[in-house]
Amino acid sequence: MVVVITKSTKGGAMGRTGRTRRWAAAAAGVTLATTALVACGDSGSSDAKSSGKSAEPSHTTSGKPSRPTFDPPVRFDGPAVELPNASQPSTTSGGASRPAVTLADGVAYITAEEGLEAIDTETGAPRWDVTTKYAAEKGGFGSNRAAPLVSVDGKTVYAAWNRDVKGQGTTPDRAVIEVLAIEMATGKTAWSAEIAAAPSSRGLAATSIGADEILAPQVIGVDAGTALVTAADTTYAVEPSAGTVRWKKPDFRAVTLADGVVAGGEKTGFGAGRLLGLAAATGEQRWTVAEARQPAAAAPRLLSATLKDKTLVVDAVSGEQRVALDGSGWRCLHDAQSLVLCSKYGYGTADRGITVFDAASVQKRWALPDGSGRKVPKVNGFWHGAVYGEVGDEPIVLDGTTGQDRQTSAGAAPYEIDRYGGVVGSKFYRAAG
Repeated sequence: MVVVITKSTKGGAMGRTGRTRRWAAAAAGVTLATTALVACGDSGSSDAKSSGKSAEPSHTTSGKPSRPTFDPPVRFDGPAVELPNASQPSTTSGGASRPAVTLADGVAYITAEEGLEAIDTETGAPRWDVTTKYAAEKGGFGSNRAAPLVSVDGKTVYAAWNRDVKGQGTTPDRAVIEVLAIEMATGKTAWSAEIAAAPSSRGLAATSIGADEILAPQVIGVDAGTALVTAADTTYAVEPSAGTVRWKKPDFRAVTLADGVVAGGEKTGFGAGRLLGLAAATGEQRWTVAEARQPAAAAPRLLSATLKDKTLVVDAVSGEQRVALDGSGWRCLHDAQSLVLCSKYGYGTADRGITVFDAASVQKRWALPDGSGRKVPKVNGFWHGAVYGEVGDEPIVLDGTTGQDRQTSAGAAPYEIDRYGGVVGSKFYRAAG
């Protein structure tokens, strides 16, 4: 292995000199340096409608044996549980086509057309559902929605929707972004907010800044005093207790919130952009990386972006460049513990690769290709040290710490996983091992 120490600098408002450690990793072409990680929280009071439906968690059902758990699951079998309200419109593609569902401890939380749903993944029965104050627009292909955000403490789930409000008399129609924060255990509304949507966040005027091409409203993170909501090309900082907008920034899409800093990408011109870190409380600029585009969350404290012929992974709090991968199009996943996986999967074998490193130290664990002739899987998910992917049409699981095959006939290759199973498309597949 060849190690070369290089330096990267950020001029003007871009901050201090960063140090980058370059790794020549067989055919994977990976460059790495140093990093760390962190989180978010909640707060509030409310105004949306709850159906009042609720149910006991599946793994505590009275009189029945506990539901089997696997940490992580490596094999999936049995009848799938349908999650139809998670499906996106047929007109979506790429990362934006991902069903709007997040798993947490045996429950699927869904940003449905009408509001937020909690579905027991053992039985398929609803635990609760909360409808938005304003009704979803009927007809057409349906609306794009982003997966909900579950708080780090596992107590609150957040989601956001585009809504059209009909005017009365001389009052014109208006477009709003409706935000709900719901107590996961009870389905009660912790707080809600109604944001006047920027004109550029809807319809043909909306432009994609993030690598996932998601234009739908999304709650990125919540700390003690600020909820960060992004929609198309505008980011809003909302005060949860009052539901009011503290500040907003057009042409900016946030992707992470960590240690009071919100980080994402800013559009600076046609096909041009930069990474930007702002103080969550005030919107004041903290750091920038010039000419970097297509931001995406890589871990709780890391984001990725394309810079010329490289994919950078940057510390969201300091703006320091931690990783540089040769080539654009790498997408990174955190395993919800301590590892980060970056992968790309192009048409040709030369355009495919995986590299895994520690989130805190950025020490590389393994990479593919590795010169052995092993095939590079298409990666769907990464959870608790297990890599879920496909070789051809065969779902497999790799060991996230070593890269070795862990299960060569997994039954499913989910992108969203918990200890009870995983989601593929808009179906939940039960873990069997």
